[in-house]
Amino acid sequence: MRFLLWLGLVASALGNDTGINSGEYGPAPLGEFKGEESVIRMVEEKIEIHFGKTQSEVACRFVFRSGKAEGDAKQVVGFPDFIDTETDTGTITKLETFINGEKVEAKKQRGWFYTPDYETPRSGLGEPPKELVEQDKITRADFFTVEVVFPQGKDVIIERRYTADNGGNVMQSKTFSYTTFTGAVWKDTIGKAEFSVKLEGWTVNDLAFEDGPQKNRPRAQDGSWCSPNKAEWTVVSPTELKMTWLDFEPAVHKTRRRIHLATWSKPAP
Repeated sequence: MRFLLWLGLVASALGNDTGINSGEYGPAPLGEFKGEESVIRMVEEKIEIHFGKTQSEVACRFVFRSGKAEGDAKQVVGFPDFIDTETDTGTITKLETFINGEKVEAKKQRGWFYTPDYETPRSGLGEPPKELVEQDKITRADFFTVEVVFPQGKDVIIERRYTADNGGNVMQSKTFSYTTFTGAVWKDTIGKAEFSVKLEGWTVNDLAFEDGPQKNRPRAQDGSWCSPNKAEWTVVSPTELKMTWLDFEPAVHKTRRRIHLATWSKPAP
């Protein structure tokens, strides 16, 4: 997501692959039953982020499993690049998609993502329904879409590898965000999420953790600080962090909706 905060902060965020179906019942797989969630579960995800000075390189690996009783399930799967305005081109400068190890071409399509507080989110292509727009909880996005077949009883692995521009502000803070909220449309909980952050040109002490060793308070610096807190991460080295979340539902667990990285702002002269 690219959005404006006070003091001119611009943040970038990308997110979990989401199930897209613009029909009345949101993300239900094509030709499937009515309901809020897909019949397909995200069993596991691994997100590797290389947080650089101006750009970040990210590798995502999602393992899906169909819960359909008989036959294949089909789903339009979209990787979101959130935008601020209709003319925005997003933050992704390069994206590659692989399904079960085979490279495929994803189609870039303009769409929307509905972000309620404690409900399963919805997404679709084209213009969002009027009743959702009126709630002022619509985020516009470009989706990199592929139509995927999920055989019964077999795992399907979808990988996304991309480069994205970092966000930043006039105080020279750099930011990168990755949202898991878009993964809330899949069946039940997300079984396991592993996050790895490698810092390119930074160290862990450059990151604005609220529970970090710096004397300054992140909440006072510019409105942007890292989340979750440092205590949730394992510090592997001065330039590497790791963290694992188990069996979580982003629609309900607000503290499990995103990873946000931010460096310290420089004080105004």
